[in-house]
Amino acid sequence: MNRIAVIRVRGRVDVKKDVQDTLKMLNLTKTNHCVIIDDRDSFAGMLQKVKDYVTYGPIDSDTLSKLILKWGRLEGDVRVTEEYIKEKTGKSLESFCKDFLEFKSELSDIAIKKVFRLHPPQKGYEATKKPYTLGGTLGPRYSEINGLIQKMI
Repeated sequence: MNRIAVIRVRGRVDVKKDVQDTLKMLNLTKTNHCVIIDDRDSFAGMLQKVKDYVTYGPIDSDTLSKLILKWGRLEGDVRVTEEYIKEKTGKSLESFCKDFLEFKSELSDIAIKKVFRLHPPQKGYEATKKPYTLGGTLGPRYSEINGLIQKMI
């Protein structure tokens, strides 16, 4: 099993009700929000339903650690620090990220919010109405998701 980063690319206008509900279940309420899920069958069906509004792919440890440090937030919009993670888990940020990707720990262990509110990518999205396979942004992008997240951090 893998951890998958899902980023909402398109906005709220003209979205069908069932797609809107699925995006809400994934906690993707606004553009440029990112969540990390696993690749269970239930999530696979949800991703299939919202593929025209999001882009997704497996996240690596290095990108995850940068994402947590830059955009990880605690209650009250407090930033996450390496000291905080060490205090909560007894592990360094890198070892926590490796354990998280191997399903040995969860983001709830460090009590951070599930949604990462990212900036739009530097130099913009490729095209927000085309699938990634046709030179756009939407749908699965496999390991290239890490490059997109790096541009949004």
